[in-house]
Amino acid sequence: MKEIKLHPPSAFEPLLTDNVLMYFAIPMLDIYHDVHMLLNSINDNNYTRGTAIFGRTYEQFKKLIVSDDCPVEVHLKDGTFKFIFQIGYAQIGFCKGDFTDPKSLKLRKYRPSNYDLFQFDDNQPVIWKFILNEPKTEEEEAFIEFVGFNLANEPVAYWSSNDNRDSNKLHLLDPITPESVELNAPFIEDPDEDDLLDEDLDTKFK
Repeated sequence: MKEIKLHPPSAFEPLLTDNVLMYFAIPMLDIYHDVHMLLNSINDNNYTRGTAIFGRTYEQFKKLIVSDDCPVEVHLKDGTFKFIFQIGYAQIGFCKGDFTDPKSLKLRKYRPSNYDLFQFDDNQPVIWKFILNEPKTEEEEAFIEFVGFNLANEPVAYWSSNDNRDSNKLHLLDPITPESVELNAPFIEDPDEDDLLDEDLDTKFK
């Protein structure tokens, strides 16, 4: 797999801090572990567990976004099983799969509207997903990824609840910062001038 260069989510939406993302990620992981502990009979399979995980996550997220403990203001945009909520300008959903294969996530096609305040480019995420990454071996553990995809459904922002990321596959970039601008030295009038008034001082140095 080729190296993927990604930015942290807060580089695009400052409200998407680690604290906010963990607020949603931890319950997702708890649900995953609870379901696998409960649904382990001979009558259970990936389908029964998968539907239970989805249903419980759906119900849990609805409670999380209206809870007094929610660390940020959240708006529910779509309460159906599509389930989209918004933090700042980020529209967010949840799913499971491999973020490097967006087709497996069945991402909806984002359609810019007349209400969009900014022009999107290839480096701007327009769809955000909390993604359950299930273990592929007994040695691995489940973890949650939070990924932002651009208009072409390519990942451009990334966060993981698992600190043991494969650094050979992901190259996380520093947050985007604006270029510095050289400013001219401020003009300060001579205080000895006779016509300098007190109200001028109040205006210029506050």
